Amino acid sequence: MELEKKLKQLEETAEKLDSKSISLDEAVSLYESGVKLIRECMDSLNESKGKIESIRGELKELLENAEGETN
Repeated sequence: MELEKKLKQLEETAEKLDSKSISLDEAVSLYESGVKLIRECMDSLNESKGKIESIRGELKELLENAEGETN
């Protein structure tokens, strides 16, 4: 599931938890699914961060090589 969809689902879960008309069992279940969604979002963000850092490293290496060729 895409990060944006997970965030939307997390927002909907939070809205349901704010509702005073849900049972305790439902609230616990929603809380549990919310924590799972947060974990999945954090994993997605960390994966994206890793990709960005990898690309930055490649770019830095390319730039360093290009500078070495011009000197």
